[in-house]
Amino acid sequence: MNDPASALIRVERLRRRAYLTAASGSVAAHLFILGEQVRRQQWDSAAAYSLGLLVSAWVLAALTWLRWPTARLSLLIVGVATVSTVSEFAPLLRAPEVQTGSYLSFLIVVALWFGLLPLRVAAPATLLGFLAFAGLAASRPAHDLSLLAYLACTAIVIGMASSFGQQITAFQQDAVTFQQASLTDPLTGLPNRRAALGELRRLHGQLRRGEHVGFTLVLLDLDHFKQVNDTRGHAVGDEVLRALGPALRQVLRADALLARWGGEEFVLVIPGTGAQEAHAVTARLDGLPLPLPGPLPEVTFSAGAVLGHEADSVAGLLDLADRRLYAAKRAGRRQLRWDTLSGASRAS
Repeated sequence: MNDPASALIRVERLRRRAYLTAASGSVAAHLFILGEQVRRQQWDSAAAYSLGLLVSAWVLAALTWLRWPTARLSLLIVGVATVSTVSEFAPLLRAPEVQTGSYLSFLIVVALWFGLLPLRVAAPATLLGFLAFAGLAASRPAHDLSLLAYLACTAIVIGMASSFGQQITAFQQDAVTFQQASLTDPLTGLPNRRAALGELRRLHGQLRRGEHVGFTLVLLDLDHFKQVNDTRGHAVGDEVLRALGPALRQVLRADALLARWGGEEFVLVIPGTGAQEAHAVTARLDGLPLPLPGPLPEVTFSAGAVLGHEADSVAGLLDLADRRLYAAKRAGRRQLRWDTLSGASRAS
């Protein structure tokens, strides 16, 4: 799939694998460093490395056992990495020079800032951090200004690359939000006509390729809804439409799609149903009154149902369902019809 939502899912999976790899490597590295410090009896940075080991192990547990999303770990990782790095730099105040490894540690923290924090936070943090680190390095008796210049250029490159990545992610999130809004009815919160048509086309295409047994399409229209608007006001009418979805959901299968088709019309798409099962499923809807939360009135609906194989196109299915819906209205409303005649309704 190439839609924005799928892209974000792929990004999260990639980020999770990266976190797992980094955390596993960090645990191994911290264990090795602590082992070397114990062997050499060097305890200057033992506390910082011990903290790093604990956090790395916690990240592994949160990802594998607690199944936390990566965004939930970002602030923890950044905070601990920053504190650990500052603790690592503290002994440099007494050292004659800043070793190359400290430059690398600073770049790692900068990469974490830009990778896990908003740019408006990462950029000033990097600037302040660089000024503090440069001041520390330049104040040592032995220092290399060319390394500081290289450090500044590398930090800028990391920031630029991160800004591009964050912009792409933001565009994808905006696209997902827009896509969801374009497929959702703003009044009821149900899928809208566009979403229902997309699902119908998908199921009808699969049916024609023989990928499933079939599906059922039902068009529903609330009975005498105009009277609700005329006698109780449009605000109450809107509340009725909003309450319809939860009321119908109580009698529908979990995999059924209920969408607002327009006005007081709704469409129901039930996948994986042949003729016999379709008849059993829709029998629960035939003549069903919908008690809505008080003080809303009880409502009923007329409906027309079709099986997915009864027409060669989605437009043909909708037309047939619409004619059966109006047959239900002509026959007295509050019923579901499988035919356009005056006889008993039956799934065929």
